[in-house]
Amino acid sequence: MFLQLVGLAIFIDFGSQSTFYVVLLSVPVALLFGPVYCGWMCPRGMFQNIIGSMGKRILGKRYNTLVSKRMHKPLSYFRYVVLLFLLISMVLHELRIIDDLIMDSVVTDVLIFIMVVSILLSFFVDRAACRYFCKEGAASSLTNLVKVRKIRRNPSLCCSCGLCDSVCPMWIDVSKKEVVIDTACISCMKCVQKCSVDALRVE
Repeated sequence: MFLQLVGLAIFIDFGSQSTFYVVLLSVPVALLFGPVYCGWMCPRGMFQNIIGSMGKRILGKRYNTLVSKRMHKPLSYFRYVVLLFLLISMVLHELRIIDDLIMDSVVTDVLIFIMVVSILLSFFVDRAACRYFCKEGAASSLTNLVKVRKIRRNPSLCCSCGLCDSVCPMWIDVSKKEVVIDTACISCMKCVQKCSVDALRVE
């Protein structure tokens, strides 16, 4: 949470553009370990954890059941739609097809609305913003395909308890992979930390 508070302080101090610059500066680390900004520093993650903990207490076993496993995968691509919407808007703005008023009001308001709603959805769904709506996460997620150090599962040590799957906020079936290469991964390392038999390592 400390790093998330640092991220929040940067956001407050530098405004909405701070997220872009922080993500950009984290690229060298991301190429090594994946989107660590998402898992460790994003202030939205902190708010999601707080709201999510409230949801877990109130909803109990009903928490994280709003979206089924069947719907999870197609919905996870929506964050790329949000990213594409922003990129197209920026290009149209640069080409003067849309003016400053539309960019500052309509486009910005839509993105803010998506961000606020997605964070509030964390009351029902774990890390809803990260899973389905985050444009920065969509861009950062691509580093999972090229990162140098990956989470690897040792089948000879794994006891197939499924604990790694249950603690993953992004609903990755870690126990079914020998090498975790998944664009959904936010490099939070919860699966590695929770593994009781040390079958998961970053190598």
